[in-house]
Amino acid sequence: MFAVAAIAVRFTFVAIIDQQTTARLHDLARAGIRSVVFSRRLGVDRGDLANTALLMTHDEGLQWFDRAGHLLATQGSTPPRRASSKLFDSVSIPVEDPRTHQRVGTIVASEWSDQERADVRYLDTGLLIGTLLAVVGAAAGGLALARRAVRPVEQSFQVLREFTDNASHELRGPLTVIAASADAALRDSDRDPAHDRARFETIADGAKQMSRLASDLLLLASADQSLERELFLVDLDETLRKLAGQYRARFAEAGITFEVATERPAMLFGNPDQIERVLANLIENALRYTPAGGRVTVESRRQGTEFQIAVRDTGAGIGPENRERIFDRFWRADPARLPRGSGLGLAIARALARRHGGDVTVISDVGIGSTFVLTLPARPPSRSVRSQA
Repeated sequence: MFAVAAIAVRFTFVAIIDQQTTARLHDLARAGIRSVVFSRRLGVDRGDLANTALLMTHDEGLQWFDRAGHLLATQGSTPPRRASSKLFDSVSIPVEDPRTHQRVGTIVASEWSDQERADVRYLDTGLLIGTLLAVVGAAAGGLALARRAVRPVEQSFQVLREFTDNASHELRGPLTVIAASADAALRDSDRDPAHDRARFETIADGAKQMSRLASDLLLLASADQSLERELFLVDLDETLRKLAGQYRARFAEAGITFEVATERPAMLFGNPDQIERVLANLIENALRYTPAGGRVTVESRRQGTEFQIAVRDTGAGIGPENRERIFDRFWRADPARLPRGSGLGLAIARALARRHGGDVTVISDVGIGSTFVLTLPARPPSRSVRSQA
């Protein structure tokens, strides 16, 4: 494309120069007619030749020829008759006798083309250098844009690879337990009801883990779907009181103080099950990471058209380098501390919150605790309802 553009510019420039030169030489040749004398034969008034000098530069010249082609006179810089046509530009016009209207001679206006050729050479050099620079610049820019365009794809592949590896790892555990328990039961020739019951309980527990993981993955996959058919009026205060009743015993068993404070009224539109799941995941996360003797508080308040639910704990806290990674799927800061966790809780919470037009953010200090803030609009924006979240 650059080469075609350069060639087009070059031919246009040369055509304009040729057109200007031809027009200038035509004017010069017509000016030379004033020096022609008509008598029996064509002549040139040499005393009038100086008038034509007003129209000429040092590179231009005029030649007068009779009908037989004999040179009658010259003015200015004229080329030898045998000079190459490539060295000069020339225009000839016929001279007609005004009485008989017959051609009696020719006037040739010439101009040395050194300057024109130099201008064309400068143009060719400029176009060549400009084209090369443009190609190099376009290649560099295209490479940079290609890398920038490919980077999200590479990141998506990396996330997909990590997701596949983590999902395989999470599924391998319960599958191994189920396979080992079933194999032990098949190999045991001495049927013992107590042993069989323990094995069946192990198999059932592994199946529940797999079912829970599959449900979480399906829930994450549905977070990209529209909310248009899932909008209901949700009582946020009632949902928090329900969750408080479900978790109070577990917090008491863990030796953690648990408090819930809400503001009335707290009504919003959304998917009731998913909003409850987001809150439950945040509370579950606080329960897991808060040691005995700690405190977990849940506070909700309304700010304008949004609701904010803050879940504060006095756990170990999260380092700055991990505050965004905790929302990645299957990521856990210390997997050894959570043998039954899949690492999907916070990822699900953020995905469902964003599906409703909100978000989940975290404020944390190592050794002090963390505060997870769930923000939900009173009504999801239209882009979440009509298209993807």
